[in-house]
Amino acid sequence: MQEKVFEELFENYLQNNLTEAEQQKLMEIIQSGTQDDFIKEKIQLLMKENQNVEILDKQKGDDILNYILSQSSPKVISIDDNKKSYRKLGKTLVAIAAAITILFALRTAFVYESTPNPVKNKDEKLEQISSVLAFNGKQLIRLPDGSTIILNDKSSITYDQNDFDKTTREVTLSGEAYFDIKHNEAKPFIVHTGKVSTKVLGTAFNINAYDSSDNIEVTVERGKVQVGDVKKVYGVITPNQQIKVNKNTLDFEQNNTKAETAIAWKSNYLILDNVNMEEAVAMIAQKYKVQIVLSNDKIENCRITASFLNEEDLDHVLQVVCSVIETTYHYNKNNAIVLEGKGCE
Repeated sequence: MQEKVFEELFENYLQNNLTEAEQQKLMEIIQSGTQDDFIKEKIQLLMKENQNVEILDKQKGDDILNYILSQSSPKVISIDDNKKSYRKLGKTLVAIAAAITILFALRTAFVYESTPNPVKNKDEKLEQISSVLAFNGKQLIRLPDGSTIILNDKSSITYDQNDFDKTTREVTLSGEAYFDIKHNEAKPFIVHTGKVSTKVLGTAFNINAYDSSDNIEVTVERGKVQVGDVKKVYGVITPNQQIKVNKNTLDFEQNNTKAETAIAWKSNYLILDNVNMEEAVAMIAQKYKVQIVLSNDKIENCRITASFLNEEDLDHVLQVVCSVIETTYHYNKNNAIVLEGKGCE
């Protein structure tokens, strides 16, 4: 019975004929893993018929594919099980895989939230629901202004996309996050954590505001940050300084600290954010304490965007990287890793 329901939902999804409730149902069934065989057959059929290839633009397809490949337990069924020759998926497969698995990206990319308001009519409620974006769990978030947020486990960020970057750039944090904010003197960036607000123009800082803690801790790595509430400013802190605020009493203290200690949690993540392969190799080599050699200078010109947030092992990281830039890798007699491929112009 569930198989028939899934097939109907799946076909309607490909035709873009699902309601929001039906999309949620489809995602739940896909995530359960009970229909993997059906999905694999559908991918193979679409590849054979070479249809539905243009239903997603390239950027969205690439983003979703990178998300899929960077998961420690991906739901996509591999068409080629030969791990020794892990090469980039063809453009057709990229588009098809992205189309079929877009709901997985929706799970962590964004969900809509709203605050109920009984005086709103149905259309106004719908507009309100669709304007607020929420990001939950470990991930890299790119904001419309070019700023980035690295979200820690059991944390969330929300912001209103209709108001963001108009006069101010405001987000609400629950949990912990590292912020790298693009400088804009005309539009300050404000992070709301309960009654406490952190205001910056452009800087890098960490906020720890888990519900389980009595305090909110704001630590600056780069730039300058102002911390306060609606009544007063607690203080302005610069690199290697921290303000700790009690959530209940709003008592606060300002201290010197080591920013690297506050953001140590971030070191478990490997984030390649539109970097060239020379930079990417250096980051991978440093994290995993290995030597990596590029056999072709042109490989350095290739750029990659990928996030590894679940303590993935080295081979998984290399497989993803090689699949994106059309290279292969092997270990030489000195146990160094060698990447081979034509590279990029």
